[in-house]
Amino acid sequence: MKTLMITVGTRQVGWRCRDGVVRSLGADGVKYDPQHTAELYQNELDLKRNNHQDKGNDHTYPWSVWDLGYRLWQQCQQADFGPVELLLDEVIIADQIPKSLSHVILWGTQQPDTVSWHYRRMDTAWLAELMAGKLKQKYPELQVKVFRPLLSAIDTEAIRDELESHILPFALQTRLPNDSDFTLLIENKGATPAIAEGLSICAGALVRDCQVVTTTPTEPRPLYPRVSDTVQTVAPANEYRRVNLSSYFWPLERSRILSAWQRGDFREAQVWLQAHRPQHRPMYELAGYLALTTNWQMDDALKGIKNWVGTRNVKNCTTSEIREIWQAAVSIMCPAGGKQTSTSKYLKIWETRLLMELELSCENYTAAFMQFAQTLERLLFWRYETENWIQQRLITPPEDKKVYGLKYKASLGELKIAWLESQQIEPDSFSWQQLDAINELRNSVIHRSTSLTPEELQNEIWPHIDQPTPEALYKAMISLLQTLLPPDHLMPDRSLLQDLYSWGIEQLQA
Repeated sequence: MKTLMITVGTRQVGWRCRDGVVRSLGADGVKYDPQHTAELYQNELDLKRNNHQDKGNDHTYPWSVWDLGYRLWQQCQQADFGPVELLLDEVIIADQIPKSLSHVILWGTQQPDTVSWHYRRMDTAWLAELMAGKLKQKYPELQVKVFRPLLSAIDTEAIRDELESHILPFALQTRLPNDSDFTLLIENKGATPAIAEGLSICAGALVRDCQVVTTTPTEPRPLYPRVSDTVQTVAPANEYRRVNLSSYFWPLERSRILSAWQRGDFREAQVWLQAHRPQHRPMYELAGYLALTTNWQMDDALKGIKNWVGTRNVKNCTTSEIREIWQAAVSIMCPAGGKQTSTSKYLKIWETRLLMELELSCENYTAAFMQFAQTLERLLFWRYETENWIQQRLITPPEDKKVYGLKYKASLGELKIAWLESQQIEPDSFSWQQLDAINELRNSVIHRSTSLTPEELQNEIWPHIDQPTPEALYKAMISLLQTLLPPDHLMPDRSLLQDLYSWGIEQLQA
């Protein structure tokens, strides 16, 4: 859903007169403007234009937008709003209604009587009411709200308070629950400098909460075409420019997103990407799926990725070759019907390589080791189930567990010993001692809340490593896992998650 907020200016409203000519309520003969204001008083209201007088002095100022708007609004109350023309905003509203525009908010200025009539006479409160009446009449499906707070148009503090306390909270309340695509459109071409500045500051803060898009109508040239030698009309805008405010922040925030992505903090990356969804939706969605993997929700992540690969947005930023590779990989791991196969279980085991790699790159050695130990146990358990180690008598469930039969869940210690014995490895061998050390370290981390240093991993498990760098430890972990494979299975060269992670890096660095 979309909500359009308009700060109403003096040139926003036109009036289709009895002679068929559209005149602007804000054109008052200044510089090259026609004298539409005087003509409207005389021809439409049959009134002699009078003056406002300031309290306490003799200063007088001609009636203008505020008074003219009020009188024409009263006239519309007796008939209808048919003569009202939306000079700048009709092009925006007509274009956006088919694109889920549901609400329009109009902010008209209404200054207190402590402000001179020199300024108050240009207030747009009644122009906002004229616009609201026209919109309700022409677009009855639209929800229209008028704000005309009593405050000075140059009081920056009061303007910010009004925005933060009333106007913007109301705008945000117009969205439906859980509408992640809600967009706030802002048209502030007619705003005073103080209002425009306050709105820009507040709108910039909103890009974390929703999409914020500025819409700027383009005034036609000529603005006041001639109907005859003595009569000029006013032309409406027929096009407008849109700018997503998040685009202004992308150069700065891209480096933050890239840093979070490289660290494997995909939730943080997604938070930063939220403001840039229209331009980078595939990255935003992928960050969410990769974040699931860091929470060990591998099945949920892969199911999401399976649908993601086929979306139009992904097709627009990838080649068919790479999508075919991704689709083939994820289809094997997420078979149709949802029933897991031996192959799908096997391939999913290797997807945790990305998590091991990321933890090591961040020097989270304890977490990396736990990921490695869990992967090792999953690999042995896969062999235990696939090769039926109970029937081979490689594992014998305890008496009190035999009731579970082939569904008995063997522990890492049992799986380790079964594999070592199946390979006829002697208890005093390095391989036996290495797996013992892995089991002991894992239990120590879990039971005693101990942490691990790279030197401890080197000394206890991989003494052959010269320097326990993240790269060397990752290589050693993968090498050890490969020794546990049956002869007819190979480790996949690259995991799907590693490919998607690298693709994301490329997108952010492009």
